[in-house]
Amino acid sequence: MNIKLLPWVIVTGALTLTACGGGDGLLGEDQDVDMMYPEAGVEDPTDRPRPPENEPTMTTEQQFLVDVGGYPVFLRGATLKYHLDPPQMINALEPMAATGANAVRLMIDSNVTADELDGALSTIANQNMVAVVSLTDDGSSLRCQEDPNAIIDAVNTLWLDKWIAVLAQDRFQGRVIINIADGWGPMGIFNASSLGYQEYVDTYKALIRRFREAGFKLPLMIDGANCGQDFNAFLVGRGKELLSADSEKNLIFAADGEGQRWDNADKIITANTLLAQEGAPFVMNAFGGSGTGDFPVDQSEFMAQAVGDTALVVDTPWASSDDGVGYLNAFGEALDLTGGATSLDVFMDRRYLEFMRVSPGSSNYAPNGTTGIAMYLMDADGNRLRLGMSLARELRENVWNKLRFDIPAEIDPANLMDGATGFDQTAVTHVGVEILANGKADTSEGEIKFDNMNLFPGVPPMFTSEFNTDGDTEQWMASNSELSVANGSLQALPTGSQVDFSMAAWNGDAIGLIDFSKTLNVTVRMFLSEEYASDIPNMWMQAFGQFGEGWSWNAVPVSKAPLVAGQWSELKYTVNFNETVQPPSDIHTAQAFGLQVGGISTPKSDPIMIDSIVIEDPSARPTKVVTDTQYKATFSSGTEGFVNAGWDGGQVEVSSVDGELVASVPAGDGGAVNKADVNSVQEINFGGNLTVKARLFLPESFSGTEFWMTFFFQSGGWQHFPFGEVDMSVINYGQWNDLEFEITDEDYPEGFSRTLSPQMFGFQYGGTIAGEFKLDDIEIIGDSIVDDLQPIYEQGFNTMGSVEDLSVDFTNGALDAGSALAAKSMGFHVVPFGWTASTWYDTSALTITEDVEGEVLTERGEQIVNGPTGITATSLPVMFE
Repeated sequence: MNIKLLPWVIVTGALTLTACGGGDGLLGEDQDVDMMYPEAGVEDPTDRPRPPENEPTMTTEQQFLVDVGGYPVFLRGATLKYHLDPPQMINALEPMAATGANAVRLMIDSNVTADELDGALSTIANQNMVAVVSLTDDGSSLRCQEDPNAIIDAVNTLWLDKWIAVLAQDRFQGRVIINIADGWGPMGIFNASSLGYQEYVDTYKALIRRFREAGFKLPLMIDGANCGQDFNAFLVGRGKELLSADSEKNLIFAADGEGQRWDNADKIITANTLLAQEGAPFVMNAFGGSGTGDFPVDQSEFMAQAVGDTALVVDTPWASSDDGVGYLNAFGEALDLTGGATSLDVFMDRRYLEFMRVSPGSSNYAPNGTTGIAMYLMDADGNRLRLGMSLARELRENVWNKLRFDIPAEIDPANLMDGATGFDQTAVTHVGVEILANGKADTSEGEIKFDNMNLFPGVPPMFTSEFNTDGDTEQWMASNSELSVANGSLQALPTGSQVDFSMAAWNGDAIGLIDFSKTLNVTVRMFLSEEYASDIPNMWMQAFGQFGEGWSWNAVPVSKAPLVAGQWSELKYTVNFNETVQPPSDIHTAQAFGLQVGGISTPKSDPIMIDSIVIEDPSARPTKVVTDTQYKATFSSGTEGFVNAGWDGGQVEVSSVDGELVASVPAGDGGAVNKADVNSVQEINFGGNLTVKARLFLPESFSGTEFWMTFFFQSGGWQHFPFGEVDMSVINYGQWNDLEFEITDEDYPEGFSRTLSPQMFGFQYGGTIAGEFKLDDIEIIGDSIVDDLQPIYEQGFNTMGSVEDLSVDFTNGALDAGSALAAKSMGFHVVPFGWTASTWYDTSALTITEDVEGEVLTERGEQIVNGPTGITATSLPVMFE
């Protein structure tokens, strides 16, 4: 939720001070030894200048930078390409400060002299800004490069030699952050689980020790890999490992917000969430925008997220597998939520997911956690209605999950809580969240975070029959049966093998309330007693409509799968008579409409009971389709994690050549190529329709062979889903071919997890001849349909009071109200972070100003400087003394 700036400062300051004082991390100091770079000695053998031993510096405490006065610092400023022309660029520093900026990222290279650096730092100090001094180059050895010798040499000859007399001055110690190298590190990995970051980590550990050995205690900033874009370099404990190598525990991790890993708010939040777990501050030391690049990012999203967002944190003191707690949030007034919906953002500690082997001896693991998160409502009479529950095994690890529950038009008594016999949707006074152990393992524990508890208005159904009055069929009829209405249900005792439930124009005007010119969703709550158990396997159902003077027949099948003898079941189906009626004008003359149920053996002593029939127009609820590229591999920086999957003894060898994925195969081979790290691509979402695109090149030698190829996914539970068989009859051999495969709701196999990240994505092949084939531009594009409604109630937990006002409604098992009350606290949904935007002045589309002196801001500059979350609105002074 958006937070007002003053409360944000207060809340962040409180949480920052609470977080301060963290320990040495999980690794411990003694465990940080690598053989490639032995631990540095404590004595500096050189006679070079050293910073004063007791001069105060900025420090870091958990995820926050702290100034010498002990106050949190959130950098707000811009990048200045000082190295391009120091005499000219130094004139930018005063106008930069005039915008309210509290920081400048000062780019220097090997050509910058000590005097030029001293002049810039002196000017920055006079303007009361933080200097983030960043070493860059033309991309030949440092930026976007990964040779450790180059960065080691730069530290030895530049930082600790050429410039050390300037940097070691006492007046700069509390004002400077050293950004060791601009965007140095391995390219094309973007996989938190990869071992490819080890040399990067080992190199930086050695360099951190060299700075500390030289006497520097000030913060050291480390850029992510891959030109700064790859924040995964810090994850899976690597950030903690770097901190462990630092005797001062004074590191900042930085990223460059460019490319498809940063092109929407969810990706920024995911990166922030993961980096926060490494225990060091996170800074966006640059970010793009202004529609530039193949995957343009939005500068306003970086600035908006940088303000931070608070959340409710619950650390339940579990005592048994039967424990549970309900927290209740009161509204200021009763709300009518008929046909509405609720949503809630949830983040669960990974331990709740309870990863287990998918089968004995398997090396594959899937989540099996049973901990439940439910939402419920309370009406003005104190009745409670549970709306739905999601289990831990249905949630994704290490990211925020959005839960959404519709408020049903017809209430299932099984969802009424605490003995309630009814619920008034027109007078809802509270919304609650329920946490249930639900038989979880003892090791499943930790924090669960909640945010954005929202309520959305409803759209009333087009038509509803509820049969609440005994004897009133509400104009419904049922052939081959004895029909009655009693105890709130329409009851038809079959006298034949087929019962037709229907309403007709000749029997009343109720059918006229239904607009069949629209595609309609129908929900029928039906009860079949145990007497029907042997009939269900052979039963059939279809919805029908008759239209026009000729009573033309139209029908759609209805699945019997939901029917369970002895239970109330919901039949949900769609009728699209608007697409089938001929002539089309007849759709406006409805003669009859109903549901046929066949395959019934007689005689029967128990009736078929229908509790309600609800007809809805899905187009009446405002929705929008959000389409986005969820993943794209261009192979410009390597194989993007695509490897031989090892299936069926496949001998394929994959490589990246000239920005293309090349697959080399022997004759008679068959196997699979898989993106091994696809599980880390959190953006892939099976919630809606998907389109998978790729470019394929098959040489002419493959023509007329038995070669075949099929794309596939494997779900978070490892269920195989082949979806894209390449039609070899239309392939143009010797040329590039554009492939495109559509995946709709109906295509997913039964049981396929559509909430978890996929475990595998790639292609199978077989029938090869010896040779090579190539792929490029593999892209996954996803559609998701979301409500285009504004919430009528929002709880963003953005004040301490909103957390304190959340009451303990009930507890189960061994939990008591006191411990449940103590379990809740305030934390972060998005940890606030600093930024220095690209770029104060250059000739690119990212320039903030029209000239060095900043007399005229560009459109981008206006947003960065004067926007609602820009420099002027969010920059705070830094204490230097």
